[in-house]
Amino acid sequence: MLHPQSMAKIGILGPDTEMERTIGALHKMRVLHIVEHKKKADLDIGAPLAKASRLSDILVKTRSLCAALEIKEKIQPTKESFSLNVIEKEITNAEKEIAAAQQNLRDTEAEKKRKQELKEKLGFLQAVGLEPEMLGPFESLAVFAGQLADAAAFEVDLKKITSHYHLIHSNNPIALFVTIKKSADAQALLGQYHFSPIDLSALTDLKGSVSKNSALLEQSIRQLEQEKQDILASLESFRKKRAANWLKYVSYMEQELEKAEAPLKFGKTEEAFVIHGWVPEGKLEKTIGLLNKATSERLYIEKMPIDKHDKVPVELENPKAVRPFEFLMRMYTLPLYKELDPTFFLFMSFPLLFGFMLGDMGYGLTSLILFWLLKKKFPQARAFFDTLLFASLATIFFGALFGEFFGEEVLFGYELPHILSRTHQMMALLVLAIAVGVVHVNAGLIAGFFNAKKAHGFKKAFFEKLSWIVLQAGVALLALSLTKTLALHWSIGAAIIALAVVFLYLGEGINGLVELPGIFSNILSYARLMAIGLASVQLALVINEFAKEFFHAGGISIVWGVLLLVIGHVINLAVGLLGSFLHSLRLHYVEFFTKFFKGGGTPFQAFGVKTQGG
Repeated sequence: MLHPQSMAKIGILGPDTEMERTIGALHKMRVLHIVEHKKKADLDIGAPLAKASRLSDILVKTRSLCAALEIKEKIQPTKESFSLNVIEKEITNAEKEIAAAQQNLRDTEAEKKRKQELKEKLGFLQAVGLEPEMLGPFESLAVFAGQLADAAAFEVDLKKITSHYHLIHSNNPIALFVTIKKSADAQALLGQYHFSPIDLSALTDLKGSVSKNSALLEQSIRQLEQEKQDILASLESFRKKRAANWLKYVSYMEQELEKAEAPLKFGKTEEAFVIHGWVPEGKLEKTIGLLNKATSERLYIEKMPIDKHDKVPVELENPKAVRPFEFLMRMYTLPLYKELDPTFFLFMSFPLLFGFMLGDMGYGLTSLILFWLLKKKFPQARAFFDTLLFASLATIFFGALFGEFFGEEVLFGYELPHILSRTHQMMALLVLAIAVGVVHVNAGLIAGFFNAKKAHGFKKAFFEKLSWIVLQAGVALLALSLTKTLALHWSIGAAIIALAVVFLYLGEGINGLVELPGIFSNILSYARLMAIGLASVQLALVINEFAKEFFHAGGISIVWGVLLLVIGHVINLAVGLLGSFLHSLRLHYVEFFTKFFKGGGTPFQAFGVKTQGG
């Protein structure tokens, strides 16, 4: 529980004829973390299996079809097997069907857009009082149609150019008929008046009135829209029929492709392959037995000694209740293989620090219900919400200790029992927060002692870690003797401090001396437990007091009072949850972890877990 799973380093040597069976067995067992082989003079890198390229091609096509049909369901691992020939044939046929449907859809959309534009242009004709056959074509006349801001002023200047014209205008829309000889001059003049032309050439082929053609176009547009909906419905029907199978195909081909590309991580000779990797120690014997069974004992499997330079992958091993807190651990980093795993410490102290800060029974109950509902709604974030459920329970516990319910210590005239009042015993709360810091920081130092002892021996571990505890003891004795709390001479505390400084120098060199003030600033940082909690309870009290004023006013003010209570406490709870979460993390990541934890471990990734859902 306090250490990652014990790992065994193994090497597997086998003939090429057993490669596929070996890969299949390993993929099914999901126990081997493969170490990627680096090319050497006598041992090349393996090549993917022959079917890898075909698998990749069909997988890309299948994913493309899923994207085209907007199949967004999560791909679930499947244990079904499929014929690649069957998949390829189905996907190829589906590509053709979907391509044809999508082309029909594009054509329908284009035709619908064209007719909508024609209808808009007919609307222009109707605005200026013209019919389609009045647009020509004419041998001796040019026609200009469009938008013109000041038709009256334009006509004044037009008369200076020619008297042979006919101008129709209705506000901005205009239609101008002018002789061919003067068309260039008229066009230049239109440009001076910022004319926006409309191309009506497509209307010259229409027969009949504007209203008749508009009705025909409207009918055609409705038909095209119906055709579009029919195509979309057929695509949706196609999607519903094929989605489940295609998602299974994708899952199956991802698994097969992972197997086919596995040899890229192997070492390879002309007739044999070599695999190096890591297996959890407790599963080693079973793994060897299953591999031998799958290959008729044609493999040579060797357990190899772990070298100090090996990057041993880390697989955390914690009880069920503790596992959700691995989420917070992975947010930071994984421990190194030989380090203590801090997940259990997070399980023990994160909810307590969180609850200390929020510390209200009303807020705790509300957040407990909220996070339980969110956990049901978003099962993929279950670990995150589980940590917050523990934190909510701790909030209720501390709320009972502080005697608070939505900030109030008195409900309906009855004073809630409490051990410590945050609103009336602030100094005691501060002392308690600092005491929590002392315990938490020194717990980290003790954990660091065991880490260092395992890596470097007792002497080195004592100087590096326990000397900080000796230093704190010396400072405490010096302070107590100077304040006459203890009948000790101040020199005793000073001597212990001096001894601790020597130990620190022997353990950490000059860096230890430079960091001397850091241990006390770390401890004082826990004062935030008091400050954040006090801010939350004071804001809750302010909200309650304002609401009481509304209630005393009576009438409609009671409604406003209720709204103030709900909105105010929702905001305060949101701020309190965020602050308690972030500051609890900070106290662990910065003040606690730095006393014993380096991290940087490589996560254990078993072959086969990625595609099978792990």
